[in-house]
Amino acid sequence: MWPFKNRRNLAGPEEFPAVVDALRDKLKNHGFSEEADRLQQIVEGVWTTSNELYGELLVALKSIQRECRDLPPDLAAEIRRLIKSINHICRWR
Repeated sequence: MWPFKNRRNLAGPEEFPAVVDALRDKLKNHGFSEEADRLQQIVEGVWTTSNELYGELLVALKSIQRECRDLPPDLAAEIRRLIKSINHICRWR
């Protein structure tokens, strides 16, 4: 399911949209509709730069991680991997 490169199971910029869409669908299927809608709004937004998009996604993912303590373990792991992927793509730390 995760189209990650071999390095540390992180998504690259090319794979990222599909990974976010898959996470959104899984969140919605597990009853986290508000969180899924938040990701959908971000992805459908108009962004000046890709870093701006990644920054908004990072904030949303961290918020979901913090607010939804009852996420299934597989979804929580996917969110952690996405956060690491964003940090890797943008070289933030």
